[in-house]
Amino acid sequence: MPLPSASAPSPTPSGPSGPSGPSGPAGPVGDAKVTAADGRLLEAVRRDTAPELRVPGDESLIVIHREPAGDTGELAWMPDDRNYCLAVVRDARASTTCNPLPKSWARIGIRLVTEGAVYPGRTTVYLAVVDGGHAPYAYTGPGPHRADLGPVREATAAFAPGRTLSLLTYERPVPVVSPSDREICSADNAVCFPALDVYVPGSP
Repeated sequence: MPLPSASAPSPTPSGPSGPSGPSGPAGPVGDAKVTAADGRLLEAVRRDTAPELRVPGDESLIVIHREPAGDTGELAWMPDDRNYCLAVVRDARASTTCNPLPKSWARIGIRLVTEGAVYPGRTTVYLAVVDGGHAPYAYTGPGPHRADLGPVREATAAFAPGRTLSLLTYERPVPVVSPSDREICSADNAVCFPALDVYVPGSP
C-alpha cells in the first residue's frame, strides 16, 4: 500500500538533494567500501549488469550488505545525488536496476522506498534512500519483532562537500501473510517509515 500523498506541496529539496544541484559520484564510507572479500559480489555485478547501466570502479561502489560466503549481498552506486543503481546479488547472480530519485517527497527525510528485487516464492528485497546523519536504523513498533522481516542493513553514500544519504536494504518473504505495524526509524526517531510500504511521491 503506498503511503498517502501530502495534501500540501511537497517540501522543497534540501540537504543531499538540495537546490545547489547534483554532486557526484558518491563515495562509500567505512564498512561500505569494497574489500578483497567482495570479489564474488563484484564479479556477479559486472557480469550480469547490462553495459548501458555502467558499473563504476570500486571506489564508487557502495556495499550495503555482504554475507560471509561472498555470494550474497547488495551494492549500490550513485553517479550523482539524484540517481541511484542497486545491484542485488543472490547465489552469485546479480539483478541490477537504475532509476532517478523523486524530485519531491511528502515525508521529511525519506527520498525513496521501493522494491529493489523480487524473487518469486522467496523474498522481496526493499531499498530505502533516506537523509544521512541519523544512523543507525532499526525496526520499531509494538509487540515482538517479526521473524519474517529481515534485518535492516545500511550504508552511507557521501557527496562532496560532506553531503550524505543513507542507503538501507531489508527483506520480507513472498507473499506477506499479514500487514505489518512495524516502522523503520533512525536512532534519534527523526526519520521513520512503514517497513512494508512502497513510497512513491505523488502516488494516490
